[in-house]
Amino acid sequence: MQLPKLQNVVIESAPDGALGFDVNYPISLDQAKQAFQSGFSFCIRYVPRLELSVNPVGSNDDITFEEANHILDSGLALFLVQHVSNNNWVATSPKGMRYGKNAAVYAANCGFPPGMNIFLDLEEVNSASPPNDIQGFCNEWFDAAIDFGYLPGVYVGSKNGLNANQLFSGTKFEHYWHAASQADPPTPRPGDRGYQLFQPLNLSSAQISKLKNVKLIDTIGLGKNPAFEIDLKFDSTPTLPSITIEDVDLDFTVTDTKGGSIQWIRRYRNPV
Repeated sequence: MQLPKLQNVVIESAPDGALGFDVNYPISLDQAKQAFQSGFSFCIRYVPRLELSVNPVGSNDDITFEEANHILDSGLALFLVQHVSNNNWVATSPKGMRYGKNAAVYAANCGFPPGMNIFLDLEEVNSASPPNDIQGFCNEWFDAAIDFGYLPGVYVGSKNGLNANQLFSGTKFEHYWHAASQADPPTPRPGDRGYQLFQPLNLSSAQISKLKNVKLIDTIGLGKNPAFEIDLKFDSTPTLPSITIEDVDLDFTVTDTKGGSIQWIRRYRNPV
């Protein structure tokens, strides 16, 4: 069976300071349009851990070829992250190989081109997992994604089980994403490449100034300019009604100390 291919897309290096969001369920073309028109630059969507025989394309609110086209048609850039296991999961090298392959196979079945970022979600690891096992899991995941031509990245979240040396020197990744958890993601040492993507708890005034016609609805009590587990409520426009995207986390891009950046896809000839 011939796989679908997303057409008219280009892989881009993300600029510094681009604002976007990750969301754990499908968004519509109108929602994506509102987000783009309000100042957001990119969206991050999910792929599953398990095989297509267990999680067929479109199950469990994972991205599909059709949704990817909607997001790209809106003007937003797009890249991917894999669902994490339930809390206290045990890290092993075979599991890393399996999950990395499954992420890549799913992405290919949705038409995503090689050369773009797909992220592993590293968080809530069982505290009994030795750092060597976590590193083995990460590196096998990396190798499996690379085998399909994708650029592996890692979301470094709460209870990831690694210190700065183990993360930046002991894994193969060149794309790192700092979670909203302020305590657990290791602080880069001098010489480490550091993070290319940050998921803040609150936006700065300068970041807020980039957005228009959108309200950040605080759902967990973060206070001024909330950015984590929020709802986005967009004002109506002459062409679009008032729309809400629920339960999203905001993110912003940076160039790391070695000149690396997020590699996303964008539609270069917008048919809308």
